[in-house]
Amino acid sequence: MDDDIFPFTREQLEKFRDEIEEAGGFENLMSKKKAIIKRGDIEDVATYKNIQSYKRKYLTGVYVPLREMYDTEMPFVFWNDMYEMLQKSEWEK
Repeated sequence: MDDDIFPFTREQLEKFRDEIEEAGGFENLMSKKKAIIKRGDIEDVATYKNIQSYKRKYLTGVYVPLREMYDTEMPFVFWNDMYEMLQKSEWEK
């Protein structure tokens, strides 16, 4: 694993970048992953008491190894950390 992108792998960041592009942006992806809830013009950070259920639904495929480090009731926090690492890794290219 690359120390500069720990705890993520290049494969995970590439998949995440592809998902962002497919969704039409980070905020759209967060809505799709139910990390933010849109109510009209207002966006709220979603919280989930049952984090195991969220992990089973959204941390699939290349993201499965990240399940053990996912420990928040607010998935936006997790995905935002990943987004920041993606941005940092792409700036350094």
